[in-house]
Amino acid sequence: MTRSTLNSNLKKALLVLAVVPLTACSLSQLKSSPASSNSGSGSSVTSSSTTSAFSPSSDARKDLGDALRKLNSAYPYRLTETTSATANGQTAMPESTRVVEFAAPDRSHMKWTGGPGGNVEAISIGEKHYWFANGKWTEGTDPSSRGMNRGEDFAKKLAEMVKEVKYVGPESINGVACHAYSFKAETTMAGQSYTGTGKLWIGAADGLPNQSDSEFKVATYANKSHIFYEYNADIKVEQPTP
Repeated sequence: MTRSTLNSNLKKALLVLAVVPLTACSLSQLKSSPASSNSGSGSSVTSSSTTSAFSPSSDARKDLGDALRKLNSAYPYRLTETTSATANGQTAMPESTRVVEFAAPDRSHMKWTGGPGGNVEAISIGEKHYWFANGKWTEGTDPSSRGMNRGEDFAKKLAEMVKEVKYVGPESINGVACHAYSFKAETTMAGQSYTGTGKLWIGAADGLPNQSDSEFKVATYANKSHIFYEYNADIKVEQPTP
């Protein structure tokens, strides 16, 4: 394999890391494990409903998984992610912003500005997917389906990547009381070793993810992601006009 081919493959892999955030689908398979620990004190009772108060348990890995799974019933909500990437310490991908509004499990509206492929806007309603390009909306199922399958495959891989979760302690984020958790991840894909670290803040009042920061590295490439969640937002996702 040539050096240029290797660099191309690494960049493609890095892009996959950038477009699959730390969400319910990616870590919903987290279960208890010896690698989980809780360094702070707290009740052993965890929330069972979307809006119930949250207290850390003795199993940090389970706490993280439970919080992310609650996104499956937290609609409507908005996810805003900023990402950037470097290669050999130099900018490989300028900071970009991706905003995804979830009105329901099968209704979402995504806008990605500054991404490697330029600005992108897409709407998904059930099995139908719409893309905005060249000043107009078009319906497309095949390209988006392939992309969704890749995302789902990587989401499963990401769940396997998480090796260690720790409870950091109570922290306030923009005036919101939260409980912070850190995690480490590692895996091998296409013969390349990936390592990552991250931190997730869970709201004390509702047990939902408040925000997360993560960084993944492969060879000399590094991708950083910051995600902020907004709940009970006024979100409506409708079929676009051609």
